[in-house]
Amino acid sequence: MVSTSELESSTTSTTSTPLTPQSLKSSDLVLVPSSRLDIRSDQEITAWLQTPHPITSDKNVWAFWHSGFSQMSPWVQRNVINWVRRLGPEWTVHILDRVPGSATNISHIIDSSFFPAAFNEHTMSGPHVGPHSADLIRLPLLYLYGGVWMDAGTFLFRHIDDICWKTIEDTNTPYQMAGFVIEIRPGVDAMLNGFIAAKRGNGFIKRWHDIYVALWEGVTESKGFHAHPLLRHLPLLSPPVDKLNCPDLGVLMEAFSDYLAHFLCFERLRKLVDPADGFDGPKYYRENMFLVPAMQETYYFQMMTGWNGIKQFDLLATRRDGVHDEKYLEAEKFVDDMLANTSTMKLSHGPPGALSSFLADLWDDPKNHHADNEPGTFAAYLRYGSVHLDQTRVLEPLQAAPTIEEVLHVGVLEVPA
Repeated sequence: MVSTSELESSTTSTTSTPLTPQSLKSSDLVLVPSSRLDIRSDQEITAWLQTPHPITSDKNVWAFWHSGFSQMSPWVQRNVINWVRRLGPEWTVHILDRVPGSATNISHIIDSSFFPAAFNEHTMSGPHVGPHSADLIRLPLLYLYGGVWMDAGTFLFRHIDDICWKTIEDTNTPYQMAGFVIEIRPGVDAMLNGFIAAKRGNGFIKRWHDIYVALWEGVTESKGFHAHPLLRHLPLLSPPVDKLNCPDLGVLMEAFSDYLAHFLCFERLRKLVDPADGFDGPKYYRENMFLVPAMQETYYFQMMTGWNGIKQFDLLATRRDGVHDEKYLEAEKFVDDMLANTSTMKLSHGPPGALSSFLADLWDDPKNHHADNEPGTFAAYLRYGSVHLDQTRVLEPLQAAPTIEEVLHVGVLEVPA
């Protein structure tokens, strides 16, 4: 755990050399007025994040850490603190947990009826209990209270209002949900679940959750989810790694599909028409979702570095006050592109073995606890820019083609014939 004094000094290091409009190299970036930021100290924000907040609107950011904010790796804590600072007073960031007796325990705001027995009885098992607990939590939060779910390992490079929320709130648009899509098989898209935006009461969100909960009926782990009766008509996940500039994944696609079964539940729903109530998944996906490409908006850093965590670590550890050699220029371009051309940077730890190295694992190492924010490095500048710089580019939604795969005409929880 990072101490409050370490957090306080870390923020000072990233904001001690403020930019001016004249010093910005790119016309794609402008300075954020200080009036739009939360100016509380890191220590104050840290204390505030560990207390429950009133839910007064749909402008909520939700995240989860099983053992609580205080047990997050320091780089993850800094992510969340920077969300608060960047989003300002109009948005409320909620970090929930499952710590017994915690004031921010998920049980205080979501009834147990939304969860399977394995979750309620703390009997979930297998190697992915943390991520799958978050999968069970994220959709009920959005359905009940509205807002944006963000995985805690996410750097935020532009305001949520500008990513999608203004569009969702605009009654002149048809959009009711927003997120990032990626090819889960060649030519087949699915929305990632690390960033999901919707107002409360969204029917797609509720149906998506109902499908995922059904997978957990009578089981305690995710092994075999890809073959569940509700999902077995879908092929295994098989991302086109060459197109994504990704090395071959070092995991079996059965295990990969089980790990990401939440994605398969989304795919089932977006290709389903329910004859009982008229729900039309293909139409909703095509007309009511504001979708942008994940390889641009959250995995841009992966595309630029061949999904190599060690290379990412080295580029960000490069000194900005060092010799302007080839590595310096590569690091500078990497960070400048990130700040100007992508909405988020989503770091993860898995699935374990899928890649040769993960930046999240490297920053988790105690000897690297300051590497994401070391004064004078490009990492520190990336942190600074995530709070103090605004992008001028406009996000345009993908034009979803009509679903060409077979459409299911069954109930949401009905097994296909």
